[in-house]
Amino acid sequence: FGGLSHMSGWFDDIFIFDTITNTWTILETEGNKPRARDKLQAVAVDSNIYYFGGFGPKSDEAEVADLDGEDDDEDDEAEDVPQDQDAAEFGWFNDLYVLDTVNLKWTQPMQMNLGVPTQRAAHGMCAIGRNLIIFGGRDVEERQNDLHIFHIDTRKWVTDLQVGGQVPAPRSFHTLTAVGNRAVLFGGRGRDDKHFDKFDVFDFDKKQWFPVMIEGDKPAARGQHCTVAVGNSLFLFGGSGDFSPEIMQCQTFFTDAFLIKSEDFPTQ
Repeated sequence: FGGLSHMSGWFDDIFIFDTITNTWTILETEGNKPRARDKLQAVAVDSNIYYFGGFGPKSDEAEVADLDGEDDDEDDEAEDVPQDQDAAEFGWFNDLYVLDTVNLKWTQPMQMNLGVPTQRAAHGMCAIGRNLIIFGGRDVEERQNDLHIFHIDTRKWVTDLQVGGQVPAPRSFHTLTAVGNRAVLFGGRGRDDKHFDKFDVFDFDKKQWFPVMIEGDKPAARGQHCTVAVGNSLFLFGGSGDFSPEIMQCQTFFTDAFLIKSEDFPTQ
């Protein structure tokens, strides 16, 4: 779902890839779908996909604006508004949408309490049980390192969350992946535009962060990589690093892959 093209602007379409036939299909859905955006996060829980946040146009007029001809060449990691657009028309989101993959219908569950995270993009999100966990990302102020938990069944955000351990530094473009009852954080770009190369684990039961030391070959500092849980292991692929503030682009792009076993993520 979604994304950004400098030729066409932001998208609000959704595709499905059939792993048997190796073919892509555009899905026709019903209901009130999210506004076009990029840098959002999605996670599957049972037959539903939950989407949160992102960055994009706040009005239909901005949504169809032609982004061709930009002289800034905004890279995939830049959350900044294109220079030739009105900044008031663009912004971050903190809305929550659900796609029922059986009925192909969008819904927007009413969030029953306060405590909704600030509008943000390029955050990390995963699901442990019937809970959505969100960490970091960039909001209107800066890159953040706050953690939020949403209970799917009660439709409430945890407002009195007390987190122990050493909280990881603020960042965006990281990944947060559920491996068992733990959320594994890796990479991302910090407030100084430097990328991270360390793993941190959030133990959901203890509500505590633990740093992790990985032995052997480990991924270099990066962001915009992909991670997925495979059984009790974490698979990591790709990403980009060595961000240059002068040209607003990363200088290094990765094609390497890593498999980290769950026993490498001990908690204390």
